[in-house]
Amino acid sequence: MMAIFGAILPRFALLVGWYNDQAFWNGVFGSQIWLLLGFLVLPWTTFIYGLVQPNGLTIINIIFLAFALLADLGTWGIGFFAARRQTSSYYRT
Repeated sequence: MMAIFGAILPRFALLVGWYNDQAFWNGVFGSQIWLLLGFLVLPWTTFIYGLVQPNGLTIINIIFLAFALLADLGTWGIGFFAARRQTSSYYRT
């Protein structure tokens, strides 16, 4: 349940934010391509970058971005290790 919530929440927030103020999000990223790639691949990092970028990238904002990147990489890593565990248990039997 937490994995589903963690995967859907940032994408939903990005979608709602973009729908409500398209000019802001397009101004932050410069192109809708970057926003779409961030939406698909690194949603937490894209969401946090959109929130902190207008204020400038101070050290505290960079720390928030680092944690968001770790959250995104963690979701990709959890999927890798879960698949590896299923595969390795398949070979043991």
